[in-house]
Amino acid sequence: MNPSVVKVERHPESPIKVSGTAARSIAPPFSTLFSAEIINTPRYGKVKMPTLDLYDGMVDPEEHLGVYKAQMCMQDVDDAAYCCCFPATLKEVVQSWFNGLPQGSVTCFQDLADKFVSQFIASRKERRRCWRT
Repeated sequence: MNPSVVKVERHPESPIKVSGTAARSIAPPFSTLFSAEIINTPRYGKVKMPTLDLYDGMVDPEEHLGVYKAQMCMQDVDDAAYCCCFPATLKEVVQSWFNGLPQGSVTCFQDLADKFVSQFIASRKERRRCWRT
């Protein structure tokens, strides 16, 4: 065998065995908080990650979502891409919250956005009310 070639033996529902390395388990089908529909959505082209400050839970979650959506809508991407890119905009404790969501519980971006805003609503800026007399 050519020394630069790595032999991979894989059987469904069994550990991945790579010659010269330790075996590691295959992730179960729902080892992610995203639904199977989101995970199985075909990806077309590249997605440019939004350039925004990582959300740390200390500012208005709706503002963070607004900036995120504005940057994502400039690309030709689907709902699954919105979901899969969103975690990269989260920091520390917010990332921990996200990772703690139940497996398979996020079915669409609106669902994720609603959960996000509900969790961090205490950081929401108070809205000024315009009262007319």
